[in-house]
Amino acid sequence: MFFVSYFGIRGYFAQSFVLSLVGYIILVIPLTILTILKQEKKFSVEKSTENNSEFRNVLSKLDNIIVLSTISQNETISSSIITFRQSKTEDNTLYIMTDSKTNRVRNIRQNGVASLTTWFDEKTGMRISSNNIDSEIIEGNEMLTEIAAHPEIKDLSEDFNNNVVIKLTIHSALIESFQSNPTVTNFS
Repeated sequence: MFFVSYFGIRGYFAQSFVLSLVGYIILVIPLTILTILKQEKKFSVEKSTENNSEFRNVLSKLDNIIVLSTISQNETISSSIITFRQSKTEDNTLYIMTDSKTNRVRNIRQNGVASLTTWFDEKTGMRISSNNIDSEIIEGNEMLTEIAAHPEIKDLSEDFNNNVVIKLTIHSALIESFQSNPTVTNFS
């Protein structure tokens, strides 16, 4: 109302427009920024002090987004961008929460084949990719047991209805960068 009075705005529609615009600027934009910052903090990969592996260190510098590719029985490739959570206890294990009816779930059920790549860091060109992965669908009571053992999975979704957990166990990964030669990390 201060803006309406100060600028002498007359008319119901003009006043409504100014009040809506000011309300949008004061409420929506800051809340959107705070939500984005919360998601970045929520999904940040934690550095392990006891096992400071190169894979975990590189992953901690990248966004928590991967491109997951799967293949169907008729050899149709399906790729999707999705958020993940790294296991706190096993560097080479990533978790994804997804709807049970997605193509990625159907494809993994059919043949268990998956590959992934991360976004690359704009400054260093650092990224991780792998096509040597065991993928597993975890659902029902097994999902609840896995979530109890790895509570970091809860960061992916607040709603477990109609969702399953995809567990990706990486056996080897290629770590690339603009600044150094590519290296392969193998996990036992």
